[in-house]
Amino acid sequence: MYFFLFTLSCLDICYTTTIVPQTLCNLWRSRPSILFANCATQMCCTIVFGAMQILIITAMAYDRYVAISNPLRYKTVMSWTACTMLLVIALVTSISIAVIVVYSVFKLPFCRTAEIGHFYCDVGQVLLLTCTNVKGHRAAEVTTYLLGLGLFTFPFLCLIISYMYIINAIMKIRTTEGRRKAFSTCSSHITVVMVEYGCLGFIYFRPSAEDSLDKDRVFVMTFMYMSPILNPVIYSIRNKAVKEGFKKLKSIGII
Repeated sequence: MYFFLFTLSCLDICYTTTIVPQTLCNLWRSRPSILFANCATQMCCTIVFGAMQILIITAMAYDRYVAISNPLRYKTVMSWTACTMLLVIALVTSISIAVIVVYSVFKLPFCRTAEIGHFYCDVGQVLLLTCTNVKGHRAAEVTTYLLGLGLFTFPFLCLIISYMYIINAIMKIRTTEGRRKAFSTCSSHITVVMVEYGCLGFIYFRPSAEDSLDKDRVFVMTFMYMSPILNPVIYSIRNKAVKEGFKKLKSIGII
């Protein structure tokens, strides 16, 4: 679990670093701009790190299932080799999706204004700038949509299936205290899943409106800044050492 938490924290840092520095530079400029190559690179990195976050969270659900259903075999099943393999699979999958999407979008000619309606190179906004009457435009739209839908749906189904097995394993525990402890080991992960999928679902699957673009900017910025802050807090609250640290601070009157 700590291996995946460390990876998730690194991904949070990388994801925000991909977007925030360029955004801060544009705030200082009278005419915000980004180079064509930099835009493609930024889009690729955001897809890679964002997709890896989703896949790592899914892998963490499997980790919780093994910990609850097979606690005696946990270290054998979730060995360093198994964890590394899951990380490599997530990385290869994310890079493959990013390369396909970026290639599909940037191979198209641009016919409209060069102004992106966002504070970073969002796939949908860049795709709006391409020529709609050229061969391959429809294919690019379908490809990006299907990959995005698959990236959202398939890991979510894996999460649902994992927690069905987790709940089934917990129900087989005879004592109430044992069930409570088993549920408590999953509470932090469930909270992160709700935050991650709740924000993504609200951004990409809500009904469109006239001011949807302005709302997208607000939601994306909130998700980008709040998620890296919330993830460590959510998992730290359940940590015994952190709890003891807060108790000591409270006892000496600091908090």
